[in-house]
Amino acid sequence: MDEVRKRFLNYIQYEKRLSKNTLIAYEQDLNQFSLFLHYNFQHQDMLTANSSMIRSWTISLIEKKDTATTVNRKISCLKSFYKFLLKNGSIHQNPTSKIIRPKTPKRLPKDISAGKLQDIKDKLELSLTEDNFDARRDYTMFMTFYLCGLRRSELIDMQWQQIDLSLKQISVIGKGKKQRFIPINFQLIELLYSYKQEISDQNIIAENDHVFILNNGKQLYPNFVYRTIKKYLMEVTSQKGIGPHSLRHSFATHLLNEGAELNAIKGLLGHSSLASTQVYTHSSIEKLKHIHKLSHPKS
Repeated sequence: MDEVRKRFLNYIQYEKRLSKNTLIAYEQDLNQFSLFLHYNFQHQDMLTANSSMIRSWTISLIEKKDTATTVNRKISCLKSFYKFLLKNGSIHQNPTSKIIRPKTPKRLPKDISAGKLQDIKDKLELSLTEDNFDARRDYTMFMTFYLCGLRRSELIDMQWQQIDLSLKQISVIGKGKKQRFIPINFQLIELLYSYKQEISDQNIIAENDHVFILNNGKQLYPNFVYRTIKKYLMEVTSQKGIGPHSLRHSFATHLLNEGAELNAIKGLLGHSSLASTQVYTHSSIEKLKHIHKLSHPKS
C-alpha cells in the first residue's frame, strides 16, 4: 500500500505539478484516512475501502469541527487518489464518485487600504539603520509582496537568478510550475539592490541562491514570513485573518481600482482562470456599497 501511495504522490508532483504545500497536505490526508480505516473498521487496505467508509470519515471530520475548506481538501485528495487508481487499473470502481463536498462560505479577499500600507512603509523606512539586516530584509520582503502580488510560497522560493534588473522584471514560478513575468519599478529595484548589498556587508553566507533568508543564511520558512508580515499589518489594522495574502489581495484590488483590466491582473497574479480574479470585482463593489450607504443623502 505504501508503494501505491508513493506512486500517487509522484504522479501529482511530477505530472499534475501540484504545489509542494498541496503535496504535503495530500500525504497527510492519505495517512489520516488510512489510520481512520484501521481504528474504526479494522480495515488495512485503502484499495478496498468503500463509499460508506469514506462518508464516515467525512462525518468524523465535521464532528471534530474541521472547517468546510479543510474537509473539501481532504475529499479532493481522496477523489484524486481513487481516480488515479481507477485509471491505472488498481481498482475497478471509484468509491468517491458519489461523495459530495460540503459547501464552503464565500469569503471576500481582505485587502489593506493604500493609506495604511503607506504608514507601514514609512515606519519600516525609519527602522532602517546601518548593520540592521533584519529591518532591511523585512522592508524589502514587505514591498516585494505588495508591489508584485506574490503568494507566500513564491516569495520564499524566489532566487536571485529570477530577478532581471536590466529588463526590470521578476520571473515567478507559480502553481503548477507555471512561469509568469512581473514588472518591477525603480523603487523595488533599489530596495533589492540595497538588501543584497546588506547581505554582503554583514558577511552572511546564504545556503543557496534564495533571495529572502534568515540572518544565519538559511531559507525563510512559512510561519516566519506569516508572523513577520502580520506583525506589521496589525500595527495599522485590527482586521482578523490578515497576513501575507492580504498584500497580494491589496495588490490586485488597488490595480483594479486604478483602472487595470481584469485580464492583466489575472496574468500578474498567475490565476489559471478569470473566475479566480473576478472575486476582486466583488470586493470593490462591496466597498462601493459601504461608501454609498455612508455618503448618499437619505430621504
